[in-house]
Amino acid sequence: MSDPMDVYSKPVKTEKHKLCTQYFMVPRADPRKPGRELLVTYDDRFPFVEGFVAHYSYLVRFLEEGNFAGNHYHEKKHELFVPVVGEFTIDLEHIETKERESVGVRSDENSVLYIHPLVAHKVTTKTKNGVLLVIATSPNSDEDEYKYEVGKIG
Repeated sequence: MSDPMDVYSKPVKTEKHKLCTQYFMVPRADPRKPGRELLVTYDDRFPFVEGFVAHYSYLVRFLEEGNFAGNHYHEKKHELFVPVVGEFTIDLEHIETKERESVGVRSDENSVLYIHPLVAHKVTTKTKNGVLLVIATSPNSDEDEYKYEVGKIG
């Protein structure tokens, strides 16, 4: 028997991009708690990615518009990017095939972006004071973070 709350832990829409997958979630608004919503970003009962186990999460605060993070890839680590505040451009390049794409995400669209290993990524904020939540399968490690310049795409 399923719990009626399970609907908030499962994506309502999935968009497959060339180099990543975007999951759209339903925020939960409770009339008994006006003025706020709950957005599930990860539930190990219903993992977006088969075998993904969250072992590390952190927030990246972008203090100025145009600021960026990344320009690297991982051989082992899988990551989920959740825009918490603001709008971002994620530039991606597969390090072996050299296939490239750019994906925009906004906090108001309630989405989670899955970044595969071997896909270099650069996150650029399009707004001041942007906040991105990163949920990862392993902690940050110099042994699994490889510099890789991902240029502006498009």
